[in-house]
Amino acid sequence: MSQTKYEAIGDVAVVTVANPPANLFTAGVMEGLSASLRRARDEDKRALVIQADGAVFSGGADVALFKGTSAVQAREIFEEGTALIAAIEDAPFPVIAAVHGLCLAAGLELALASDLIIAAEGTQFAQVEALIGATTFLGGAYRLAERCGSARALEITFSGQQYPAETFERWNIINRVVPAEQLRDEALAWAQRLAKGPTRAHAVTKRLVQYALTHGPREADRFLLDGATPLFDTRDMQHAVDLMLTQGSRKFLQNHGDIVFEGK
Repeated sequence: MSQTKYEAIGDVAVVTVANPPANLFTAGVMEGLSASLRRARDEDKRALVIQADGAVFSGGADVALFKGTSAVQAREIFEEGTALIAAIEDAPFPVIAAVHGLCLAAGLELALASDLIIAAEGTQFAQVEALIGATTFLGGAYRLAERCGSARALEITFSGQQYPAETFERWNIINRVVPAEQLRDEALAWAQRLAKGPTRAHAVTKRLVQYALTHGPREADRFLLDGATPLFDTRDMQHAVDLMLTQGSRKFLQNHGDIVFEGK
């Protein structure tokens, strides 16, 4: 039985983890997420939402996978996992994680790979790997550090304790906290707004941010000259520039919701 589900809602792909009761990460979940990302790209989707069925987003990896596993075998497992994380980060469209209940360990690492995180009120977050003498094998520690700084990231990963969504929002790890009954609608509405926008520009912005985090702002300035200037040749940018010049900035902003960005 498939452990993920895929649905297309207009220009938005919605991928649902469905491995009850705790939506634990397994080879099947990773394969399903990877296949869904490829499908969304093949179908030219313009935004993607990752969510989960049931009472929790994810309780993390299935620890049974670790029993008696050698370092060599673990390397193979996590090579597949890090490839999935890279595919999410490199997706040419905005990715939103909509989380609820518990978001632990590999589940949190999946969310951290997304561009934006929206959480239901009452959600609890944790990197619990230290409780079994492990570390964050899918990069959770340093992706937390990118968002909230090294001191908070080490506190979260060393302690293994759970933190409420409001704390993670205050620490700039997640973007929004919404009433639980509104989570899917809010995430989908956000994705649809982004999908209507300048997705070519969004894709460039993602690459610039990732490059700057790796290489620093000065190197990113040089990368920008090759990576961002091609936007001047797009129909989307030139069309929007023409509208602003002909309408004036006030009318342009008032009517911005009517602009059609074609991703060209």
